[in-house]
Amino acid sequence: MNATPPRPPPLTDALRRQARQSPGTWLYAVDPFFDPGGEVPPYGVVGAWQVDERGEITGEFRHNPGYRPSPVALGHPQPTDPFDRAAQLASTGYDDGRDLVPLLLEAEVIVAAGPGGGVPVFDTGEGRAAFAYTAQAHLPEAPPDGATGWQRLRGRDLVALLPQDTGVAVNPEGPAGVLLAPDELRR
Repeated sequence: MNATPPRPPPLTDALRRQARQSPGTWLYAVDPFFDPGGEVPPYGVVGAWQVDERGEITGEFRHNPGYRPSPVALGHPQPTDPFDRAAQLASTGYDDGRDLVPLLLEAEVIVAAGPGGGVPVFDTGEGRAAFAYTAQAHLPEAPPDGATGWQRLRGRDLVALLPQDTGVAVNPEGPAGVLLAPDELRR
């Protein structure tokens, strides 16, 4: 995959002042997820500008090939809840996503209500799944076809209601939607 590197952050007066204090070095651009004055992992560095011997930024910017844009850099909305935060971090490679299933099982989720109070299951193209939403902000404008409305359930109760071959698509329309496979949910 040949992704175009992100544009360098704009040069501000504060960055120019910082460059004047460090002539002959490199001035690092840090992903907005991190505190530039704190510890920043290598994947959180966008790149760096070269600073000449007079403390002036030369204009040359070198992109960090290992940079991974954070949810903040990608413009994701503020997470609505712990699951949404973990999903955003996992979708950007800032976390391994191991805690997604435990977070879902403990969360209260909103699901479509089928006739008779059941939970409709849909073909996602990657398997069968129920759609679950961790906050009102993630809901589509209307329940899916065949649903009579919305209902709230604890995640573990939702999983218990589903057939063994059925996963859960959590916040599927959002920037960090996650499809949790049936085997993941039942471990």
